[in-house]
Amino acid sequence: MKAWQFHTAVGGAEKHMKLEELALPNSFSSLPPQSSLIKVDIVSLNPVDVKFAETPLVGAYLHPMPAIPGLDGVGRVVRTTDSTLQVGQLVMFRLLEKKPEGALAEYVLVPSEGCVPVPNGVSPVQAATVGTCGVTACQAIAPFVSKYDSLKSDDKDPFKVFINGGSGGTGTFQIQIAKALGCYVVTSCSTPNVDLCKSLGADEVIDYHLGPVEDALKEMAQSGKSSPFDLVVDNVDLPWRLYKAATHYMKPEGTYVQIGGDVTWKGIKELFCIKFLPRFLGGGSRQWEFLVMKTSRHDAERVLSWMQQGKIRIPVEEEFGFYEVQDAYRRLKAGRTRGKIIVHVSESE
Repeated sequence: MKAWQFHTAVGGAEKHMKLEELALPNSFSSLPPQSSLIKVDIVSLNPVDVKFAETPLVGAYLHPMPAIPGLDGVGRVVRTTDSTLQVGQLVMFRLLEKKPEGALAEYVLVPSEGCVPVPNGVSPVQAATVGTCGVTACQAIAPFVSKYDSLKSDDKDPFKVFINGGSGGTGTFQIQIAKALGCYVVTSCSTPNVDLCKSLGADEVIDYHLGPVEDALKEMAQSGKSSPFDLVVDNVDLPWRLYKAATHYMKPEGTYVQIGGDVTWKGIKELFCIKFLPRFLGGGSRQWEFLVMKTSRHDAERVLSWMQQGKIRIPVEEEFGFYEVQDAYRRLKAGRTRGKIIVHVSESE
């Protein structure tokens, strides 16, 4: 089979990616239990695809190489040992991180927990975006809303969420998931993306080109026009600036959720200080969590159901062919992506 592979990530994994002929991930007759061999049609790119491999000094230890990039996409079942799936069925899939076998290949072997049938009414391109960003967004918001709703009384305000960075792949999911769950949503983005975030359902949008986001949040809280937030989800990785100001705009019982983060030693040190130091030594005074996304069939099914109901539609920034994978990653790493970057592996999709 054809697959994109990189043997080193020094200076950027995309510089070293080559299309190679490789063996199938497993024979057609000896699949492991609860797994499926998938013929890949579409792959959705994520920064985490190559993030660990590109970590200075320790990248090769964090992500074994040579490696095929890519984590999630859509394809058809060729063979399966999962009784809930059928040969020929269109499925959304999500692979495990930091493994050498990735999605940018003609075939992938997928464990059952990461393989979900695409429901009627959901396009393959939309379904391909769910595996990482959609499930991450669901796990960042849904558990906190559920806990709040279990304590909710008639006089309580709607659950209030601030999403830092609402126009990227995960942020666009978060806005729509939060609205599907009945939340009041405030998000931040750059000037060109304000209308996009509003179109996705955000109740208020902070344009970070007009000043520091934390200052805008403080002003909202101090004006008395807005109640403090129950949940903050940070996709941008601004812990020192945003989290240290949380006492001014978050409820005392609120939670600050960090999505991803800087994997340099400086970034790791900052996250350690936030998590473990007392406030007077540089720590914080609000509950802080670093979200470690877990592949989940249940969460993927939930997001796909919202898509089927028309409650979620993810903008696609750009689509590339299978021979343009290096260009696709260059576009992803250039930043300011509105929604997702898609690669078509099969010419039929």
